[in-house]
Amino acid sequence: MVLSLLAGIVLLLLLIMTVRALMQDQSRTLVRPKVRTIEAQGTIAVLSSAVQCKTISHLDSTQTDWNEFTRLKDLFAQSFPLCETFSIASGAGPYNLVYCFPGEDQQALPILLTAHLDVVGAQDQAWTHPPFSGTVEGGYLYGRGSFDCKIQAVAILTAFESLLSEGKKPSRTFYVAFGCDEECNGSLEGASTIASYFEKQNVHFAYVLDEGGVVSQRYIKGFEQDIAVVGVAEKGYMDVQLSAQCSAGHSSTPSFPTALGRVGRAAYRLERKSMPAKLTAPVKAMLESLGRQGVFAYRLLFLNAWITKPILLWVFSKNPTLNALVRTTVVPTMIEASDKSNVIAEQATAMVNVRLLPTQTQEEVLGWMKKVIGDPAVKLKVVRFTPASEVSPAEGEAFSHLASTITACFRDAVVTPYLMLGATDARKYQNLSNHIYRFTPVRMDKSEVGRMHGVDERISEENIQLAVTFYATLVQS
Repeated sequence: MVLSLLAGIVLLLLLIMTVRALMQDQSRTLVRPKVRTIEAQGTIAVLSSAVQCKTISHLDSTQTDWNEFTRLKDLFAQSFPLCETFSIASGAGPYNLVYCFPGEDQQALPILLTAHLDVVGAQDQAWTHPPFSGTVEGGYLYGRGSFDCKIQAVAILTAFESLLSEGKKPSRTFYVAFGCDEECNGSLEGASTIASYFEKQNVHFAYVLDEGGVVSQRYIKGFEQDIAVVGVAEKGYMDVQLSAQCSAGHSSTPSFPTALGRVGRAAYRLERKSMPAKLTAPVKAMLESLGRQGVFAYRLLFLNAWITKPILLWVFSKNPTLNALVRTTVVPTMIEASDKSNVIAEQATAMVNVRLLPTQTQEEVLGWMKKVIGDPAVKLKVVRFTPASEVSPAEGEAFSHLASTITACFRDAVVTPYLMLGATDARKYQNLSNHIYRFTPVRMDKSEVGRMHGVDERISEENIQLAVTFYATLVQS
């Protein structure tokens, strides 16, 4: 009797799941704008020159060579003379670039397009081509910042320069803002300064579009289509210092545990454990979107998360990228103790980088870390903390405008919201719009994206063309 009852319940659940999967619309109906194609050969030359500007930012701004940023600003002024006439010369920071392009519809809220001008450093020895040479070879443009994210700055200005050269205006007013210190959290001279300028001018936006997800190839096994992932939120960021102290001494007469041993053991324990997995709002929206547009097996799995959640969390946990979508990640990244091999350090420290899910608090994470470490002699200190961003709607006019432009330019792509794992300048503009999106209009697989901040960062000529086409279509649609 009990087995029959259980079998009946299972069959009923399967029937409900199947009906839910079959009843969902395959995909949202989007009215695609007319694609506007611009020849990007000149863009390649400008991007190559832009990469040659060593705009490396540093947390200590006195270490930054601001002359390189001036070089880049001068390059843009010479390459995009019509855009230059619409630049905002003062009030938004000396090393940022801000433009205002008045549109046909003056009543509509403007749109803000953003990118950043700064890059991380690079070691020349490991690169196939010098990282600041801007070499074009084999269909790729190599160099630090070619993908992250000077391609967006150059493509955006190329689109507006072309439009202005035809004596036209964009569909509505567009602002363009390029910050100078995104790689240092954008809180020094860059996006924070620009956002303050807009607030003082009482400017608000229909939506903000920054760098972010790409049109990903082979993102999820079983999806033959490319998936255009649009970030609707960002994880939080926290650096936590672990420290321990003990008596210093000579290595020939050691006593244990040492400060380094305590900190090392704490770091090891954090590596061995994972915070609990959760399905947050952005990930639920991604699952629903992919479920509507995927094959039946995915529809069955993704559209019934109310019951398939344990399976989804288990599957996601097996892949590093997908795992980061469903849990707060905690990883040791730096350690420091003695500066001599024969000296036992009085103090040892380690840095742990944490990326927090939306709704996860600083207190929750610190409490979990202390419990896992299990050693009161190891002290925790928050060195830097930025909470997760607000979650923007994955429906409505703003998202639909963006999605329709993506599908027009990448016709085989499925558009879905998702949770950004990294941090961008976008969150600095949260007071200026309820619709903040993160998307980089290029087609890439995971191996190519992995070059960002790594050796041989590059962008293909095909992707340069796609980026220019996307922005040209966006501003006129």
